[in-house]
Amino acid sequence: MLALTLSFIDRQILALLVEPIKAELRIDDTRFGVLQGTAFALFYIGFGIPLGRLADRGSRRNLIIAGIILWSLTTMACGTASSFAALFAWRAGVGIGEAALSPAAYSMITDVVPKRNLSLALGVYNMGVYLGSGLALLVGGALLHWLKTADLSALAFLPSAAPWRVVFLCVGIPGLVVAIGFSFIREPRRTDFDVSAETAMPSIGETARFIVSERRLFASLVLGFACHNSSLYALLNWIPAFLGRHHHLMPAHVGLLLGVSTLIGGGVGLIGGGMLSDRLFAAKRGDAPLIVGMIGSVGIALGTLLTVGAPSPQLAATAFAFLIMAVALPIGSASAALQLVVPNRFRGQVSAFYLVSISLAGLTIGPIVPPLISDHLFHDPSRIGQAVAVTVVGAAMLSIILFLIGRPAYARRYAAIHLTPRAQQETSL
Repeated sequence: MLALTLSFIDRQILALLVEPIKAELRIDDTRFGVLQGTAFALFYIGFGIPLGRLADRGSRRNLIIAGIILWSLTTMACGTASSFAALFAWRAGVGIGEAALSPAAYSMITDVVPKRNLSLALGVYNMGVYLGSGLALLVGGALLHWLKTADLSALAFLPSAAPWRVVFLCVGIPGLVVAIGFSFIREPRRTDFDVSAETAMPSIGETARFIVSERRLFASLVLGFACHNSSLYALLNWIPAFLGRHHHLMPAHVGLLLGVSTLIGGGVGLIGGGMLSDRLFAAKRGDAPLIVGMIGSVGIALGTLLTVGAPSPQLAATAFAFLIMAVALPIGSASAALQLVVPNRFRGQVSAFYLVSISLAGLTIGPIVPPLISDHLFHDPSRIGQAVAVTVVGAAMLSIILFLIGRPAYARRYAAIHLTPRAQQETSL
């Protein structure tokens, strides 16, 4: 969770630095959306499957350590960028490093947690998404406010003494410390829900055939949560700019309001969603992840409209806390959903496929579609809030449809693995 928290601080700090970076590098909202999404996503996605294969065959702990070091160093390097191309390149490095974390982490956690508690455990892990996003806003806003009056003359190696550059340096350093601490975590023994499975690591072709054999299940999960992820990144990347432009707030004030909302809403949603999912699983509801996903999607659509339509920044922040709670609600169950129906030897690759797929949508559609709508359809950057609402509400409605389509297939496979007499006896032990 700590590693994921730092990864999201480094990933999302850019959202608070929109205006100063745009001014110095002379780029518009659309190109900034490319930096937030495409620059990160292309390499996060491109390296996701190869790193997932490494998680299936080697030391998952060491893979995570290498990833933390890489994304921390490239985050710090973002502060040295003097052009759009340079910042694009360093953001790509952040994407490569962060691609190493979650496939290995999912596999490790699944090997040490009983499946009856897996949704809650993965919800705790994924709390890093909201801790990191919230702290990026809180810490980033406070740093920007302090650095405006600080003496930065000692940082002559930077292209300019702009505070936003120093923020990148400050948020990258803690990752190097955590990488050292991670070396004390033991690699868990690999376990398998499917005791008859071969121990040899499957090829990409075998993994693809396994996914195709359950295409309705995987299509529903992957596409449904891809829509969900698009909503998440649209909100994280552009609601700070909306508050600043619509309610005329400074970055430090935006960071305080949205940072607190993200921390509170994300924590409540993740723990509550994990407990709800585990309770549904205990009641032998094999479609629990999709039920929680649909509840979350309804809350996302409602919360977005309330946030964008709020008459004051304080009410907008309150609505945003509810919105983030709805976004967080299905995260733990979504992570557990695949782990509970995928044999161990496929888990790293299937987790990487899942993360690559939802990231492709989230990191491209989420950051880029709202500014495309405001720049090229509304022709007014101040209407970024309305553009976010169009993007998020549409994605939430589509995710509900996809979850409804996939419920029977998921429930069938879950029952075949976990609700047999032998599986129930193992669970009770």
